[in-house]
Amino acid sequence: MDDELIACQACEAHFKKDDLQRSCGNCFACTGCEIYVCAVCKAEIIVRPMRQIKKSTGERSGN
Repeated sequence: MDDELIACQACEAHFKKDDLQRSCGNCFACTGCEIYVCAVCKAEIIVRPMRQIKKSTGERSGN
């Protein structure tokens, strides 16, 4: 169990990560983000933001 306390930037309430609901976008390729929903004001608490997925240019080098 993770006892780390995190704070909501909107209402300044503090929570244990295990007590919060995660906000997951079910991304095609999981970016490993950590985003929770504040139990008091329902704002998103972003601990680790989503990483940008690198897009392929479709260009290939060759002969």
